[in-house]
Amino acid sequence: MKKVLTIVFLCIILNVLPLKAEVISGQINHDDINYSNKVVDSKTQQALSNAKITIPELHYTTYSDKNGQFQLNADVTDKTVLFVEKEGYKVFSLTIDNSVLNSPLKLGIEQSSPFDMQISQGVIHLGDNMFSDTSANSGEFRLSANGHFFSKRFKRPKSAQNQDVVIRIGTVIGLDTKKAKERGQNRIARVYSSPAEVIVNGHKIGTLELNGDNIEIFVPRSILTDDNELVIKTGRNLFQKNYTDYDDIELANIRVEVKDKSYYAGN
Repeated sequence: MKKVLTIVFLCIILNVLPLKAEVISGQINHDDINYSNKVVDSKTQQALSNAKITIPELHYTTYSDKNGQFQLNADVTDKTVLFVEKEGYKVFSLTIDNSVLNSPLKLGIEQSSPFDMQISQGVIHLGDNMFSDTSANSGEFRLSANGHFFSKRFKRPKSAQNQDVVIRIGTVIGLDTKKAKERGQNRIARVYSSPAEVIVNGHKIGTLELNGDNIEIFVPRSILTDDNELVIKTGRNLFQKNYTDYDDIELANIRVEVKDKSYYAGN
C-alpha cells in the first residue's frame, strides 16, 4: 500500500495519549522572496553562517555564507527531505519538492539544549516494500524497508529527572491513514491504513495520522525511567484481510527533548 506525502508547513494535528501536542521546531517563512534561501536563528532572527544544508537522497550538500544565505542547486523533482545542521543548534528537517526552486526559503533553527538526545538523524523506511508502481507517487521512496517498526533505547539525563520530555519527529511522509486521505495527502481511492503508533516503555503515547514536519508528542513523566525504549510502529492496511499489508512510511530526524509541561496544558 503506497502513500503520498505533502508538505505540511508548520501545521500538524496529532491524536496523542494522554494529551494532544501541536508545536513547531524550526520556522519556515516564504518571505524575503527577492533574496536567496537563508538560515537564521529562530529566536533572534540573526543570520547563521556555515550551516550545513543537505539532501541525503540526492547526495547534495551546501553551506550558508556569512549572511546566512545559500543556493539550492540540487535537481529536486519528487518530494524529498532537506536537513539543516549547525553546531549548537538542533538538527532541522523539512519535506521539499521542486516548488522550493521558485520560492526562496527562510529557515529558522533552534539552539540546542544540553538535555536534547538525537535518536536517529537520517531517513528510516518502515513497512514491507509491498506497493505497486501504479500506486500514487510510488517513486518517492528511495530506501528499502527496515521492517514494520523502529526501536531505540535512550537514557534520561539525571539533571532532567524532574523535567518533562517530548519525542520530536522532524519529518514523516507516506502515511495512508483515513485523516491523510481526507486531507488530500494521497490519491488512493478506496482503502486506508491504521495510524502509526509511538510507544515509550510499552505505553502508547501518540499516533501519527498526517504527513508533515516537526511533530512533537508529549511523554508522561510517570512512564519514564533512567533507561527507556522508544518504538514507532507503522500502520496496516485495514482493508486487506488475507495477509498483513504494512503501510510504507519514511521518518527522519527523531530526537528526545526536554520541555516545559505548562506549554501543553493550554494546547
